[in-house]
Amino acid sequence: MAHAWTYETAATFWTRSRQNPENAWDAYVSAERYLLDHRPRTPAEAAQILAVLVEQGSDRRSDGRDVEAVARVRRYLVQLARYEADQTAVIARAVA
Repeated sequence: MAHAWTYETAATFWTRSRQNPENAWDAYVSAERYLLDHRPRTPAEAAQILAVLVEQGSDRRSDGRDVEAVARVRRYLVQLARYEADQTAVIARAVA
């Protein structure tokens, strides 16, 4: 059964089911795949993707979604850092 996940429904389901995923394994795996394929737009979304990765421990996924997810989170954090640096520079110029 295919699921039409949104970020919010996948994150909620994954978080609720992670302690005992066997009861809904197919949906759990589907939600996890959705989260790992998701490009984070907020720090909370980046943290959720990292939570999925941490939950896997040192196991690597055969489909490569874990590596791709880490790359997307890293790009997001780099963009966030640049934005914050730009905002700090704007404020410094305004105060000077």
